[in-house]
Amino acid sequence: MGTPSTLFILNPAAGHGRAGRVWASLKEAALRLTPDSVCAVTQSAGHAAQLAREAVARGTTKIIAVGGDGTFSETLEGVMAAPEHLRRGVTLGAIPAGSGCDLARHLGYPRGRDGLLDLLARGRARRLDAGRINYTGLGGEPRTRHFINIAAFGLAGDVAHHIKAMGKPLGGTVSYAVSSARVLLTARAKAVRLLADGEDLSGRYHLGVLANTSSMGGGMLIAPRAADDDGLMDLVLVADMSRIALLRNFPKLYKGTHLGSPGITLRRVRRLEAASDETVYLNIDGEADGRFPAVFETLPGAVSVLVPEKKHG
Repeated sequence: MGTPSTLFILNPAAGHGRAGRVWASLKEAALRLTPDSVCAVTQSAGHAAQLAREAVARGTTKIIAVGGDGTFSETLEGVMAAPEHLRRGVTLGAIPAGSGCDLARHLGYPRGRDGLLDLLARGRARRLDAGRINYTGLGGEPRTRHFINIAAFGLAGDVAHHIKAMGKPLGGTVSYAVSSARVLLTARAKAVRLLADGEDLSGRYHLGVLANTSSMGGGMLIAPRAADDDGLMDLVLVADMSRIALLRNFPKLYKGTHLGSPGITLRRVRRLEAASDETVYLNIDGEADGRFPAVFETLPGAVSVLVPEKKHG
């Protein structure tokens, strides 16, 4: 058999096994809708990136991640590792079946079997920005990684590390909410040095989020007006404030009404340099990964993504 034009990458563990069940219900129809397609199953963390990288090298032109935001982020990483002349011809998509699915939420992906099959059959490709981070691994080693949704530090990094240790027994949205509330109860702002497109924003912050898309943590509307194709990231900063104020603002995240509250600011940036004398953990597309120092950059139009067909009328 020659090179498949479409590769489905299934993470059967995503969403506590939900991805496997969703794929079982779609598999026959999905493969029929996309002739010359195959499905590869991930075996371990990082395997999706390897599968995507190998597929791009072979000439596959469409890669669909079956899982959650973590599965898509790994797949993106594999594509971004390929030479630009190869990855420019590749379109990424998702069958959202994980615990968070913030990218699918932002892009307006349909829910349910029929809607997802329609997306595969009639969806269109649109170029989106991506982010690149040069950061420090937990062992002190230099690392580079890409993201499509958000990269965050402070409380979001602490929450991601807590979830990594505890898992998501209550599902993505509820687990993120419970872990966030627990972290908020012991929150302490950290002194960080920030340089945003040359502007010094150093200070004490509880949270910083560079958002390419609108939501994180299974539905927190951290940057409700974020544009995914403007060459900029929405930088949301939560300055030092009391725990009572933090807890008061926390529910506003789910409605996107936190912006403009005292101590919460938003600006659009292309590049952010970040460092601290304290340990500041990172959250990259919902996953705990590394710490400061870090440099965040926007890569305009770096990736082609499958999106729903435009509605007319």
